[in-house]
Amino acid sequence: MNEPAKRHLTRIIIGCVWATLLLVVIAWVVIQGLSIRQIMQFIYDYVIANPIAPLIYICIYALRPLTFFPAMWLTIASGSLFGFYYGLLFGLIGENLSAHTAYGLARFFRTDIDGESNADRNPRIAKFRRLLVEQAFPTVLVLRASFLPFDLVNYACGLLRVPYPSYTLGSLIGMLPPMITFVSFGATVNLPKLLSRKGFSPEQLIDPKQLMISGGLLVASAVIAYAAYRRRKTLAANAASDTD
Repeated sequence: MNEPAKRHLTRIIIGCVWATLLLVVIAWVVIQGLSIRQIMQFIYDYVIANPIAPLIYICIYALRPLTFFPAMWLTIASGSLFGFYYGLLFGLIGENLSAHTAYGLARFFRTDIDGESNADRNPRIAKFRRLLVEQAFPTVLVLRASFLPFDLVNYACGLLRVPYPSYTLGSLIGMLPPMITFVSFGATVNLPKLLSRKGFSPEQLIDPKQLMISGGLLVASAVIAYAAYRRRKTLAANAASDTD
């Protein structure tokens, strides 16, 4: 069996194992009749009663992408468990590890072998990816700060092969605004009591104005990247004509 075939088989095996475990977990949750709040209550009680609570919390957050559990609940929990400052520190570590777990999974499960996927051969997707790579840091920064779905950004950046350094730095800085919002909220509320309220959802903490501003910045970043790309093509064409 050649190397590409081995890599493809490895992806299939790991994907099947992951899917099987995920289905088992989902089936158990459904059979037990658990809601997200009840699962969060279980995690909270387990972590707060553990002598190595910060390490357990960070490990749970880092492995969270494997279960697709909502990240915002864990971020709120960090403020309630550890207070604002330590909650911000442990939450930032856990959320970054979680982001890199999802990013790494997306990179691993890409089906391309020679560096170019079928999606990259699509002109529109290829152009979007070039723009994203050329303006990777500001784009990731805006995506993080705009309260967009956490895992969607992680997996999209991995699938589109956003450069790792830009993804890491953009994520670290861009996570701070929403992280501060959720951790500070968690530090000022009684989380167990909040979990008993069926009407509460973390999405209520998202500021629509901030979301609109971030969306505008994302569009502006794409326009600037496209202008730079067109300018570079023009300069390259002029340089080629001058040498003829």
